[in-house]
Amino acid sequence: MIGKYYARAIITNRNLLFWGVLFMLFWLIMGAFAFGFKPETKIFNLEYTSTWFALIALYSISTIGTTVAFSLYYGNSAIGYAFKYTHLTRWNLTLSIILAVSLGGILLGSFMLSLSVIFFSLKAGYIILPALPYYSIIVEIAGGIIMFLISGCLLLLVNNHFSLKNISFISFVPTILSYIFGFNMLSSGIPPLLAISNPFSELIGLFYYSYSGTYPSSVLSTGSGPHLNPIYLGVGLILWIVILFILFAWMISGIRPVSSEEARQI
Repeated sequence: MIGKYYARAIITNRNLLFWGVLFMLFWLIMGAFAFGFKPETKIFNLEYTSTWFALIALYSISTIGTTVAFSLYYGNSAIGYAFKYTHLTRWNLTLSIILAVSLGGILLGSFMLSLSVIFFSLKAGYIILPALPYYSIIVEIAGGIIMFLISGCLLLLVNNHFSLKNISFISFVPTILSYIFGFNMLSSGIPPLLAISNPFSELIGLFYYSYSGTYPSSVLSTGSGPHLNPIYLGVGLILWIVILFILFAWMISGIRPVSSEEARQI
C-alpha cells in the first residue's frame, strides 16, 4: 500500500517531471543538435552518445532522491505514529520505498535511453542502439535506490538531530554531487580509485558501459586516462546500497516528529 503511494507520487510529481524529464530532454536535444556531435565514425558516434546518456541518466535519476526524501520530512509525525501503533516496521517501509524508487528509476532511465537513441540517431543518419539495454535497466534500478538512500539518510540526520532550516539544501545534495562528479568525469577526469569508490562516478561508468559495451575511461570527453572496470564499479555500487540501506532503516526507526514550520526561513 505504501509502495503504491510512493510510486504514484514519483510518477505524478511536477518538480520531478520538470527537472527529471523536461529539463533533461532539453539537454539531450542540445547535445545531439547544438554541441560537438560530428558524424565522423560509428565508433565516435557511439562513444559520444554513450557519454551524453550516462550523464543525463544520472542527472535525471538524482531528482528521485529529492522527491521521495521530502515525503519523509512532511510525514515524520505520521511515520512515527505508524511505527508505534500499527504493524508497520522500518524494514517494511524501507523496502516499500525502495520498490517505488526502483520503478521511478526504470521509467526515467528508460525514457532517457529511448530519447538518446532517437535524437543521436537522427543526427548521425543511422540508428545508434545501446549495446546492453538490459544492463541499463539494472543500473537504472540501482541508481534510483542509491539516490533515495543518500538523500533519505541526509534528511533523517537533519530531521532527527539538527535544525530543519537547511532542509531544502540538504535534500538537493545528491543532485549537486551528481553534477560535480559528472562534469569532472566528463572534462578533467578523476583518479580511478575515487571513481570506483563513490556512487556517482560508478553510475556514470555503468551507464556508459551499458550503452557503448566498452569500458569507460576516466576522462569521458577525450577517452583518455585509465579505463574503469565495470565489475569494480558494480561491486562498489552494491556495497554503497547495502551500507546505506542498513543506515537508513536504523535512522528511520528513530524519526523525530517535527512540525514543518521549523523549516521556515525568515
